[in-house]
Amino acid sequence: MMKKIFTFLCALLLSVSIKAQTTLTEAVDFTITDIHGQQINLFEILDRGQYVLIDFFYRNCAPCGQAMPKV
Repeated sequence: MMKKIFTFLCALLLSVSIKAQTTLTEAVDFTITDIHGQQINLFEILDRGQYVLIDFFYRNCAPCGQAMPKV
């Protein structure tokens, strides 16, 4: 019984200390190359008043793959 309580408390402590979100409050400028070889700069798009959606997903994630055609 004591071992189960200790394991539970350790798991709880670890889950509280893990953060998935960044502490950044402003976007960091970056440039990428798309699949057509075109350079894309984040701040140039934002300066034109356009919106940017950046989605990071794992290729083998089924829900991510299902959402991509809609995004």
